Amino acid sequence: MTSLIIILVSAVAIAALIGLNVWMGGWTPSRVESLEEAAARLKQDLLAFEPADGIIAKDHRAAIVLEKNTDRIGLVAAQGDILVTRLIAPADIARARVDDNVLSLRFHDFTFPDTRFAFDDASAAAEWQARLTGDR
Repeated sequence: MTSLIIILVSAVAIAALIGLNVWMGGWTPSRVESLEEAAARLKQDLLAFEPADGIIAKDHRAAIVLEKNTDRIGLVAAQGDILVTRLIAPADIARARVDDNVLSLRFHDFTFPDTRFAFDDASAAAEWQARLTGDR
């Protein structure tokens, strides 16, 4: 019986800590507010990166920025309350699939989650799929 009471009190205490964290604003997910912010973040993290054209996801959880005069691609993705940057090449993309107007990316790096980009139309999604896979 004592063990059950300890488990219940622990569960209530953990729930109270989670609720306090949410109430204080500790669970505000990060966002990529603009393409300029994504480019600045890539230049900060990858010193030699020179941003060119790019896209930002409709939900502002990710951005892709192409580098000038190379086939390298800068990726900025929101993971929890931080923004993570990666420098990728077409060979790093395990799968790029377009469903309607959504481009889904899966990377060979299993530690990096799948990333989705919603576009206004399917032709834009297909164009970016071709760019990211090196077919263009």
